[in-house]
Amino acid sequence: MTIVQSLKSNLILEDKIMEIRESMRKKNEFFIYTTMWVAAIIILMVLLVQNLGDARIVNYSGIVRGATQKLIKEEMNDDQDDALIARLDGIIENLQTGKGEFNLHRNGNKKYQNELSILKNLWEDMKEEIYRVRKKQVSTGTLYELSQEHFAIADRMVLFAEESSEQKLRRFIGIYALVLAFLISSFTVGNRRNQKALEESIYTDSLTGLLNREGFKAEAVSLLRQYPDNQYCLVEFDIDDFKFLNNSYGYEQGDKLLCALADSIQFKYHKDQLCARIASDDFMVLAKKTTNLVDDMRRLLKDTLQQESLLNLSEFITYTFGAYEIPEGYGRIQSVMDKANIAHKNAKTLGKSMTVWYDETFLEKLNWENQLTKRFKRALGHAEFKMYLQSKYSLNDLKIQSAEALVRWEIPGQGIVCPDDFIPLFERNGDIAEIDFYILEKACEFIRNHLDSCGREFSVSVNFSRVTIYQQKCYSTIMEIVDRYQIPHHCIEIEITESAFNGISEVIIQKITNLQEMGFIISMDDFGSGYSSLNLLDKLPIQTLKLDREFLREYGIGEKAKNVISCVTDLAHTLDIKVVCEGVETQDHVEFLKNIGCDYGQGYFFSKPIPQEEFKLKYENFY
Repeated sequence: MTIVQSLKSNLILEDKIMEIRESMRKKNEFFIYTTMWVAAIIILMVLLVQNLGDARIVNYSGIVRGATQKLIKEEMNDDQDDALIARLDGIIENLQTGKGEFNLHRNGNKKYQNELSILKNLWEDMKEEIYRVRKKQVSTGTLYELSQEHFAIADRMVLFAEESSEQKLRRFIGIYALVLAFLISSFTVGNRRNQKALEESIYTDSLTGLLNREGFKAEAVSLLRQYPDNQYCLVEFDIDDFKFLNNSYGYEQGDKLLCALADSIQFKYHKDQLCARIASDDFMVLAKKTTNLVDDMRRLLKDTLQQESLLNLSEFITYTFGAYEIPEGYGRIQSVMDKANIAHKNAKTLGKSMTVWYDETFLEKLNWENQLTKRFKRALGHAEFKMYLQSKYSLNDLKIQSAEALVRWEIPGQGIVCPDDFIPLFERNGDIAEIDFYILEKACEFIRNHLDSCGREFSVSVNFSRVTIYQQKCYSTIMEIVDRYQIPHHCIEIEITESAFNGISEVIIQKITNLQEMGFIISMDDFGSGYSSLNLLDKLPIQTLKLDREFLREYGIGEKAKNVISCVTDLAHTLDIKVVCEGVETQDHVEFLKNIGCDYGQGYFFSKPIPQEEFKLKYENFY
């Protein structure tokens, strides 16, 4: 081997050795850093556990101080509280021994334990004095003096507990500070390189490039401080039925829609303003106050879709808005966002394309809803909810066929509460299920009385909300109520709104199918009020289809509305589904529906909803 070859061989060998050493160095560094981090974490955990234990001692010492004063006030007012005495006994025992139901460890500080011992003896004297006061053997003067002495001792206990905790903290801080300082200095350089990218990922929505919720909060605080003289409004909006659009047109098209809307609001509201996507299809805009701010936003969004030709639904896609005018001294930005969000959520309950401002009117509405919520249980128990009946007529012979049970709330001294005021409210808080079952029971009672009096069957339809049908006990409760009154199942028509069927689970479909197989009539209510999915008619066990009253409101506009009603009726009949049209108000409506073969009509032309007693008198000879 030549010298050159030998040198090359040695260089290659040295390179390999260097690579191995570098690899080992990195592994060693990783091991060292990991070990140090673990050590730091262990130290921190010990510190936290110890500090939490000390904090609990401070807290419970304070409880002894405060609760004893509360007890003395109660006893001096002849209000006995043995439960509080027992609780104080337990706390003091736990503090002194480190054993007891409150899981407090024993504080070894001599000053603390000395004061605690004195306090316990004094506490025993106070309890004896309390019992003497209760028996009217003595006045409350001595008890009051003992309570003042007790307060001073307990106050010193809190002070000594805090001093003890601080001493322990100082012992840990020195060691932990050294470890932490080294770790911080070791990783500072690397962290700086990644900080910007990390912040962007934390504060930016990856799909649209807008700020996300956290980014919006941070930037909004800065913007409002920078421009204190500007008047701002916070607007939150979302796309109505976005889930339906996603399912119908695909998530790719849904994403394109979101990006197009994001670009448009970002272009419009950029200078001294902010835009964010804070959830799936939920956007938030911090905009300067203008006279028609929300209307301008609606036009902007509509124009955007028309220009982009997205989904070919620009005329039908709607948005729900919640808005809040930010006052001076607004407080925390989270509070401002919460107000806009509350307004937006409330707008969602009112229907599509709604706008709600968080203002005095809105607060009055919230207060009214709060009163209704508080009164609900009493109203149910005192039969303030009344069943009204609205007749359904056969359009073939114009004879009454059945009726729909509707709920009205009659508050004594206040009159009737509009259903729109309480039904959406109780759907939100879940109380609607109790109303649904209550009206079902009233309907069964009405049918039973009718059967007993004349021996003829009569059908009543009862509305069930989405909240109710998703309750596990819904179906067994329906069966229990109907069977208790021994009502033929086909006399009960179960009406479920079209919107409740959107995204319905297979489990719920099966339960509805079971009810249909048991003889109940299943009806889809308000068909056409939303994005009607025609394939639902074939998929679901529906026997009756109720056309939303909006169809007939559009009737006078042109032939298109008439053709839609006619086509839907024909389609339903093809699927062996009966059709009921709501909102029948004129003779012209009746003639039109009769000519296209619609089965039943319901509306003010025949009768408005009336109390069941009035219904009996009005129709006693006809059903």
